[in-house]
Amino acid sequence: MTSSVASPPTLRGFFDELFLGRVRWDLLRPFPTQDPTDRATGDQAVAAATALVRAHVDPELLDRTGSLPVGLTDALQDGGFYKLLMSPELGGLALSPFNAMRVVQAVASWSPAVAWSLAIGNGFGSGSYLPIVEDGPLRSLIERHVRAGIVSGSADTEANGAANHRRHTTAVPVEDGRAYLVNGEKVFIGNGPLARLLDVACTVEVDGVRQIRYFFVETDSPGFEVVTTQEFLGLKGAPIGVLRLTDVRVPAENLLPASTDEARYAPEIAQLATLARTLIIASPSLAIAKLCLGWQRNFVTRRVMDDRPLGSYEEIQRRVAETAADVFLVESMVEWGLLGQDRADTGPDLTAAKNLTSLACWRAIDRTVGLLGGEGIETARSKARRGAPALPVERFVRDARGLRVAGGVDFLLDYWSAEAGLEAYYSGAPLGSFESTVDDLALSPRCREHFRVLVDSAERFGAVCAGLTRAYGRSELMARQRTVITLGALARELLGIAVVLARASSEETFVLADIACSSARVRLAGLWAQLDAADPDFAGVADELLHGTGFDFLTTDIVSVEDQP
Repeated sequence: MTSSVASPPTLRGFFDELFLGRVRWDLLRPFPTQDPTDRATGDQAVAAATALVRAHVDPELLDRTGSLPVGLTDALQDGGFYKLLMSPELGGLALSPFNAMRVVQAVASWSPAVAWSLAIGNGFGSGSYLPIVEDGPLRSLIERHVRAGIVSGSADTEANGAANHRRHTTAVPVEDGRAYLVNGEKVFIGNGPLARLLDVACTVEVDGVRQIRYFFVETDSPGFEVVTTQEFLGLKGAPIGVLRLTDVRVPAENLLPASTDEARYAPEIAQLATLARTLIIASPSLAIAKLCLGWQRNFVTRRVMDDRPLGSYEEIQRRVAETAADVFLVESMVEWGLLGQDRADTGPDLTAAKNLTSLACWRAIDRTVGLLGGEGIETARSKARRGAPALPVERFVRDARGLRVAGGVDFLLDYWSAEAGLEAYYSGAPLGSFESTVDDLALSPRCREHFRVLVDSAERFGAVCAGLTRAYGRSELMARQRTVITLGALARELLGIAVVLARASSEETFVLADIACSSARVRLAGLWAQLDAADPDFAGVADELLHGTGFDFLTTDIVSVEDQP
């Protein structure tokens, strides 16, 4: 058995409650902390993973060649790192989800590409489905491959885009329903070039109704091929590829049972995806943000400007402190999402955390590039040639930008979060009432003021959500995409304020929470203004650009790739 997914609690999530105007401080305090025994177990796993990647991976060479070192995946498999959450009887390390996050974070600080493969394997790998697969042929198939030691992943995305509801890959029953023939092409598939077992999302027609279902496909099956590996802006060397399936025969027992017709939205699969997204996005985001803080400290403490230490300048102090606060924010969000699951349904919170963590990481790396000046965009190789400290900032900029796209592009995640949060108004569920009070004397005066603003903002937010859902039907409101995206972003910022305040418990953390909340309030002000603003004619300009010639003057005097022979 595995331990990757906890049973869903009966309480609503803190994030969902924000859409009703409530700040459920009772869920957040006292802030959850990791059990010391579990922490010690995680320390050992982090140390082992760190030693392994340092011994096997030259991250600069990997970035240049785009190829994982020979023997690396075998070493990771032998160490149990592709089975972080699984039991020892399956060759796993039986780590808690939080410790699994720590391991991926540590590896990402050395090589995000290697961490990406581990995160995919542990989050979307075939073994992650074992908690929801009953005894039978499919479970036996997965366990056999897991025991043998495999790299695996999930083949869902197609060229028409992951956000599309339709999947063009089809599974057609044959042999009186004993098997299916699968045909289609998948793109951007993490671990696809290495995988020996993949779950493949297919469209199946049942009684005239199209459903999206998952089939577990052995990659040595006739008709399965890796068309090509794909190279991204960052994550150089991560095993990502295009897969093609041509009349691949898959036994019917390899079909994953689902509780709903649309299997990709089934609650048990959504729960797995939430943890997977945390490993894939939040872990490297935290690693990169922490690296940025170290690089800033390294640079500032060794530089002098006009005979003054660089760290004595007000703006430099501000930027370093803001980065420290962003690290505190990301760390707090991950701790709440993974350690608070016995108190509430933190799934919606972790979905929102995809943006909260990756955007905080992006702010940290962007500050680092600016603070380091030329050294920020100069490659580590170039720095080494001239004798400067070879900090790999430029390489991690590319990796960090990709985190805002992977797992769902940032604006789409805000949309999905708001769509789910607003559903309570449309479902007819009793909304009840809850009063948030500022009675936690452990907060500093400035943090208590931030809490007051949080409560007032949540009440305003809930009133806006209630008003919009009264004024518009579900489909009509969802068509107002910028409004819904802005609501998701507002809720995300409110969530961030809440978790850092809940975690703050000492003078050192009070000041970090104060900075994080102050920055978030500035972003909130911009989002409120955006929500209230009357839109200019975006649609008209876009229509003319896409279908007319009125704005052709904006693209003169350039040589476009499309014009090259």
